[in-house]
Amino acid sequence: MKTILTANEMKRCDYNTINHFGIKSSTLMERASLSVFSVLSEHIDYSNRILVFVGTGNNGGDGVCLARILHNYDFEVAILLCGDEDKFSNDLKEQLCISRKYGINEVSADDINQYDVFIDAILGIGLSRNVDGVFAEYVNAFNNANGFKLAIDIPSGINTDNGSIMGVACKVDATVSFNFRKPGHLLYPGREYSGNTFICDIGINSRSFLKCINPKMFCIDNDDLSVVNNRREDTNKGDYGKVLIIAGSNGMSGAAYLCAKAALRMGAGLVKIYTTSDNRQILQTEFPEAIVSCYDTFDRDSIDEEMKWSTVCAIGPGISRSDTARRIVEYVVEKYDKPLVVDADAINVISEELSILKKHHAQIIITPHLGEMKRLTGDEISVIKSNMPSIASEFAEKYNVITVLKSASTVIAINNDNTFVNTSGNSGMATAGSGDVLTGIITGLIANNLSVEIAAPLGVYIHGLCGDKASDKLGAHFVNASDIIDMISHVMKEGSNR
Repeated sequence: MKTILTANEMKRCDYNTINHFGIKSSTLMERASLSVFSVLSEHIDYSNRILVFVGTGNNGGDGVCLARILHNYDFEVAILLCGDEDKFSNDLKEQLCISRKYGINEVSADDINQYDVFIDAILGIGLSRNVDGVFAEYVNAFNNANGFKLAIDIPSGINTDNGSIMGVACKVDATVSFNFRKPGHLLYPGREYSGNTFICDIGINSRSFLKCINPKMFCIDNDDLSVVNNRREDTNKGDYGKVLIIAGSNGMSGAAYLCAKAALRMGAGLVKIYTTSDNRQILQTEFPEAIVSCYDTFDRDSIDEEMKWSTVCAIGPGISRSDTARRIVEYVVEKYDKPLVVDADAINVISEELSILKKHHAQIIITPHLGEMKRLTGDEISVIKSNMPSIASEFAEKYNVITVLKSASTVIAINNDNTFVNTSGNSGMATAGSGDVLTGIITGLIANNLSVEIAAPLGVYIHGLCGDKASDKLGAHFVNASDIIDMISHVMKEGSNR
């Protein structure tokens, strides 16, 4: 698990590193620039001409320091100063003084076309208002240039805390940031504008932030796959959970199948599908490993029996919004007292009567996509996309649920104090049934005795890794939900070998 810091948290870490531990800001700047150079050197050669766009703050100081390092390694490099030199930060002025003693060229915007590698050191993480005026002109000039582009810390114009575009923003091939990811690297459109993001250690570590902040945002990484324990030899299927999948309706057997198969492939010992009678034959034929139990009308005794049998339940995929489905959703949410994953049509039922969610006694994970979240909260999708961490956290706190807000960068709000941003996945996963697979993966992890607080972010991460493997194998255009399931064993096998 890795920590993600907001702009303000990162500034406090910088401050604490400098003022408590006594590491000079110039030392941090030197380390940062050397880190950028180590990444940049993998993408350039001595035939390239490099232009560094330099703003007025310490991000610009990093850029000037980088130019000096490039110059000392005999690369052809120049600096383009963006903004009023009287407003330069003290660290930038110091770096510029050194640069001028080395005789590094300073050029104007008219010379941009003479270069083929461009470094964005214009604004950095401290941006608090829209980019306009002369800075907008430099950002546009940067974007119009042809060549390899790299940003220092974060592309200029990207909001560090939510990934939104502040008027205009630099779009780069790679970004080098320091010690911690920022939300703007992971949330769209900032994620797209950042290109490949590299996190480099410059000596600002957990000792710095533990002194001054309590981080609230995290991301799962490959090391966390180890929490899915290897099986002991002296076990049986009952030791790996009994999963109840309440899913499917007439013509929607596929949703139940995909969800249940993902749960079983994730390692659940037993999986039972509770579905309409229309689905019995096809599910028993196509999925003999699952137990199939059917209903035609709302049957309280039958549901009670199934809930008592299970250790974890998922409800919603393809269940429809029929009157019977509504009654089942409301009854299960109110009566179930074990971990419950709520998805798809169950969310749609709840969105029409949110008081249902106030009645629960279970540990609930709810998994809305943006459209479903709009129905739950009443917020426009554009507002949700621009404020995913805060909206997910507010909903989680209000209803005492874990909220998995699904998008290209899925956000998982455990409560108001812990939020995860997912880093895996790709556009190929925007395919029918992908969400059903995610629900099955999360449910399967809970069946394997993982807490809901771990199963939710880890399940999203595994789901994305499986999608990445499927995309690598088949191409993003050709990934189906079944392909994602097929990759679960490959992802987990690699994880266990780390």
